[in-house]
Amino acid sequence: MHHIGIDLAWTYAKESGICVIDDNGMIVYCESKVFSDDMIAAIIEEYALEGAIVGIDAPLIVNNETGSRSCDGAIMREKIHGRNLSVFNCSRSFMFKHFGVVRGEEVIKAIRNRMPAFSLTGDPTPKKHVIIETFPTGITLGLFPDAFPIKYKIKNKVEFGTTKMEMDRIVNLFKRLSDFNPPLHNVEDFFNNSLCIQAMSKKGYKNLEDRLDAFLYCQKA
Repeated sequence: MHHIGIDLAWTYAKESGICVIDDNGMIVYCESKVFSDDMIAAIIEEYALEGAIVGIDAPLIVNNETGSRSCDGAIMREKIHGRNLSVFNCSRSFMFKHFGVVRGEEVIKAIRNRMPAFSLTGDPTPKKHVIIETFPTGITLGLFPDAFPIKYKIKNKVEFGTTKMEMDRIVNLFKRLSDFNPPLHNVEDFFNNSLCIQAMSKKGYKNLEDRLDAFLYCQKA
């Protein structure tokens, strides 16, 4: 059984992050680049022969033409470690207007074309081939409630050096994962140390950010 996290770009021109962790707690793949839907499906097929839980950060079912999805409202009404979180609200009209596609739906189709055994569900426990929708803020809060919030995402109104310091903070927090049950063993092989992060351009940083998000989705998966 593998745990696969996907930080899915909502357009085909931007990079997506993909991370795969095996049942022994070893990262066996972690990459960010421009992937087609079929390339993503092929990677999942490669690692899912004996089963996989795939966590994807993107709207995977968008039935509402306008307004917001009922699941988004349900998440915002729940608390994680006593906190309410905001999530992105979307509709079909919004997705097609801004992105031209509901890409999460297309990725699901590509995965199931290769491996029909995969099911999209909110309960991954009873099956071997499962896809779930997830998002990084909730995972970060779930893993590190004492350190939350960790604002490592590039924002226009936030100085880039400050954002790099936050990235350094979350990468250091990953060291705790070796003490989790089950433990992760080789996180430091895939994520940069402080000096590397501080020297990054925005392009290099965005690549790291996408890989890091994909890694977080493996924790949910």
